[in-house]
Amino acid sequence: MAGESISVIIPVLNEAPALPELIAEVERTLSSLTSRYEILVVDDGSKDDTATVLRELAAQYPHLHVVRFRRNYGKAAALSEGFTRASGDYLITMDGDLQDPPDEIPRILEQLYRFDVVCGWKQHRQDSWGRIFSSRVFNFVTRLLTGLQLRDINCGLKGYRRLVVQELKLYGEMHRFIPVIARQRGFSIGEIPVGHRSRRYGRSRYGWTRLLSGLFDLVTLLMLGRYTHKPLHFFGLLGLGCATLGAVIMAYLGLGWLQGEWIQHRPLFLVGIFFLLSGLQFIFFGLLAELLIFVSGRREECGICEEIRGIRGNGVAVEESPTNGHAPALAPPDPPAAPSESGHA
Repeated sequence: MAGESISVIIPVLNEAPALPELIAEVERTLSSLTSRYEILVVDDGSKDDTATVLRELAAQYPHLHVVRFRRNYGKAAALSEGFTRASGDYLITMDGDLQDPPDEIPRILEQLYRFDVVCGWKQHRQDSWGRIFSSRVFNFVTRLLTGLQLRDINCGLKGYRRLVVQELKLYGEMHRFIPVIARQRGFSIGEIPVGHRSRRYGRSRYGWTRLLSGLFDLVTLLMLGRYTHKPLHFFGLLGLGCATLGAVIMAYLGLGWLQGEWIQHRPLFLVGIFFLLSGLQFIFFGLLAELLIFVSGRREECGICEEIRGIRGNGVAVEESPTNGHAPALAPPDPPAAPSESGHA
């Protein structure tokens, strides 16, 4: 790890009592790994003494970098700002409430040699039963809808290669689904069990309302990830489903009409008409969205991990992203040996 640099990003909100101990632990852990590191704290509009404490700590620790928001923008905005300002080859994110042990950082960095993103799994979680239960429900639904088999997707302790965060576009509450977004971009995801501490300062800001908003964000993410560049696949599927149901209803009523039944004033007749028109509208929306994409000329952004070009001569030139170490560099073959004076190679 001596040759690579590390950035630890900590978004905080009203965590003043925990900061001195947290920064001291992170500093001690990182200084034992490398001399090239930084601790980046993003204050998301705290109303307590967080700003005063961070100023004092910045005077004490030269590797500490503090960014303060004028108001609360949310954890996704804080992480996005940290990703933008971080200069490390490897980035670690963790919460500022002292529940994530900084001594887990070396284990995450070790796994970043194998994966692009490494997620922590709070195997023995030290939280209230309500928060543990809601987290399990959220993780189960996320695994079911995304197919990404992580046991604790919302754990704040994660590690990233720099190339990953350069392709992230976070907004709202999308920080919960960074592993899902990364996998949609083609990056590899790993998970390791990490320690977890009970909360000693402040109070948790997560509850059932966050669970519901997280589920809505998950549906949004799935739609944007799968259908951004093929909207007709989404709207067309809905349209065909509605139109088929409407057609079945109208066919059933049509058979009754042939047998002499009066169907004009039956509620089922209006239901069939509704589903038929809804199906046509959904298909029309999908075609309209496809037309907008075609006119705008927008194409899908593809994640490139390696580029290989043939060159004249005896070698192959390889251009590889310096932060993505999955694809090994292809060394040019050895040049042929020069003939000796006797004429033999």
